[in-house]
Amino acid sequence: MTDAQGWTLLAMVGVLLSVIGGLIVNQFHLLRGYLDARFDGAATSIDLRFQAVNVKLDALDRDLQALIRDRFDRE
Repeated sequence: MTDAQGWTLLAMVGVLLSVIGGLIVNQFHLLRGYLDARFDGAATSIDLRFQAVNVKLDALDRDLQALIRDRFDRE
């Protein structure tokens, strides 16, 4: 293999790696855009679910504190 062929082969490998890297980065951008669009509208429903869980946990905490005060006579 001559010197020119070696440099050409090296350049082709560099271009190929650049193209593969660009495609991977593009896929990540597309995935991010898809996930942002998917969960942007769902964020309110997710927030509502978390609020419902918080209400249930607050009620459970209140009931547990009342039970402990009743059984162990603590204020």
